[in-house]
Amino acid sequence: MNVFEIVVEPRVRRRRMSEPLSEKKRAAALFRIWHGMREFCDEAERLGDGELVHFLEVARLLVEEKVAAVTSGGAFDGIDTSRPN
Repeated sequence: MNVFEIVVEPRVRRRRMSEPLSEKKRAAALFRIWHGMREFCDEAERLGDGELVHFLEVARLLVEEKVAAVTSGGAFDGIDTSRPN
């Protein structure tokens, strides 16, 4: 009988000190997060978990507010952000 031993060593990830994101890149990253939150909400609705839907909607609204603050409110002008309750 052969016994194999698998040794997994933690991968050390070194982070470089990077400059903060520009206002435009930060808004774009937050906008991608916002879209992901919408997909999570749709999936939670499909699963029928009302509590999770509520939590995700609140988080999505917080991201919306942050994007509006970063971009002076113009990021969501052409997008339907309304969702039925």
